[in-house]
Amino acid sequence: MLVAVLGASADDPGPRPGQIIVDPDDARWLRRSGGGSFFMCGPGDPEGFLYRGAERPDGTRAGDQEQLIRRLDGTGANCIYMIAVRSHGGDGGPTEDPFIQHDPALGADPKVLDQWDRWLGTMDRAGIVAFFILYDDSASVWDTGDEVAAPERELIRRIVGRLKEHTHLIWCVAEEYGEALSPERVRRIAAEIRAADDRGHPIAVHKNSGLGFEEFADDPSIDQFAVQYNVPTAEELHDGLVEADKASAGRYNLNLAEAADWGTGTEARRKCWACAMAGAYVMILGMDIEHTQPSDLEDCGRLVRFMEGVDLRGVAAHDELAAGDAQYVLARPGAVYIAYSSHAAGSLGLRGVPAGDYTLSWLDCATGRTEKAARTVEGGELSTWPVPDGMGPELALLVQARDPRVTPLRTAP
Repeated sequence: MLVAVLGASADDPGPRPGQIIVDPDDARWLRRSGGGSFFMCGPGDPEGFLYRGAERPDGTRAGDQEQLIRRLDGTGANCIYMIAVRSHGGDGGPTEDPFIQHDPALGADPKVLDQWDRWLGTMDRAGIVAFFILYDDSASVWDTGDEVAAPERELIRRIVGRLKEHTHLIWCVAEEYGEALSPERVRRIAAEIRAADDRGHPIAVHKNSGLGFEEFADDPSIDQFAVQYNVPTAEELHDGLVEADKASAGRYNLNLAEAADWGTGTEARRKCWACAMAGAYVMILGMDIEHTQPSDLEDCGRLVRFMEGVDLRGVAAHDELAAGDAQYVLARPGAVYIAYSSHAAGSLGLRGVPAGDYTLSWLDCATGRTEKAARTVEGGELSTWPVPDGMGPELALLVQARDPRVTPLRTAP
């Protein structure tokens, strides 16, 4: 699926039309500048994307990056996880960095950055987000404590300046930042990215593990908590991310960027929906595109399309509203409700839906089959709707008020 990338003057700061930005009305969510909701679900690998293939004499790579992008294009899965500096203690080899002759003293190689720019351009046209991490876990090029010294500042400015025109881009300071960086160093690197990027792309930080983000919760340069949460079941992922969202208090958005033993097929799809129904974006560790079944990518795409059909501003987890076979609920009560079940048998239901006219949109999460109907709710404690004939047990139901003015948006402070 090709996405038109609209132009803007190079001298005109601010987001480009269609660019992924933090929603100005609700920092829990991202959206498209000048457009609607954005949702992200797809590969959390290969983290060595930028260094696949043999190194040429000029420092560029003879790899399969374009093929991976083409394999992803059209499935609806819409992200790739990639890391700029994987040498100097990171998980990559000694040539996995952008420096001229791999010497930090010589600075970033413009030919390498040009190649990265071309790949991100191809991703832009396909609507695929580059989750662009500056440093791999344990990578330490400059031992400067809390300071961002001049060579590091120059690297940040060169990379950001070269790639900032892309519309499908999220910066991330580091993967598992605590292995090599202090919180203060992270804050200062994020501030350097913010200063160099007059397009206003979101900036994330990835932590070693856990659900706390207190050290960055109020940082004006940090927009996203890239979560690593290694629990085995969809239910545990959902419950943990609901707690993380409550702790965010609307100050940043969540990206479940790493969880071990994700699985494939039905297990993977149910985990994706469990995370999404907690209000989190999803990047799947081990989904490397090359060896990923197309059906798993298409499952991500169905989730993306469904969520992007909703005005997500003000929407948050409200599992207390679930009834019938519904497991999880996202809602802006009175206006928008999403109910999900992995095992629906008879009906999905919601509690406390105000009287009024609603549009019901059903999705069979496994097949992509959809149905839509208009319904009037009389109001009361409980509303239930029977599962349409021919739909499987794993279902999502969007219930939208036809006059949604009854409830204001809940915005970030």
